[in-house]
Amino acid sequence: MKRIIAATWLLVIAFFSVSCDEQNDESTTIIPRVEATMERSFNYIESAEQEKAVYSLSLREMVLSSDEDKLQINFAPSRPAGNDALVFSIKQSELFNGFIGTYPIRSLSNNKRGRADITYYHYYNKTSKSALFSSGNRMEGQIEIKAYDSTTGLASGSFEVTISNVTDPTSYEDNPAKPRKCNITLRGNFNNLKLINA
Repeated sequence: MKRIIAATWLLVIAFFSVSCDEQNDESTTIIPRVEATMERSFNYIESAEQEKAVYSLSLREMVLSSDEDKLQINFAPSRPAGNDALVFSIKQSELFNGFIGTYPIRSLSNNKRGRADITYYHYYNKTSKSALFSSGNRMEGQIEIKAYDSTTGLASGSFEVTISNVTDPTSYEDNPAKPRKCNITLRGNFNNLKLINA
């Protein structure tokens, strides 16, 4: 009799263990890894010299947010190691359905067909001030949202922008008599960046 009762209890315990495991499996959500890179190059016009920085961004160094006016994507490597920051802003009226699509950069050269505004900052090493370049400069490029899941709010994509014939951003700190000119190239990608609604 004792053996029968003991066996019964073992069956009950096994049943509840299986039920708990099933519930845990259903409630466990695997969050994809958030990844992003950004590369910045100063390509000097009067020489073959190039100055480059490459960043692997952590979650706290990038933001995808949306409010009633715009969708905004920020890439801002932490200071002082990071001297560059890039902000994309797309008006709600310019967004494709489901966000997925290619958004040309708006600038002096393509103001009518541009969909995304950008602001690029290069910070000085010695101070918190920065050189700022925006859609008022001559630039070309795009940001592409390649995937967006409305259920999870996760987005992935890439960007490439060239800002043409501008004063060397590093010269603003030293203030030389004749600063050099350069083309600035910004490119990168992002995976599984989560949308925050303001």
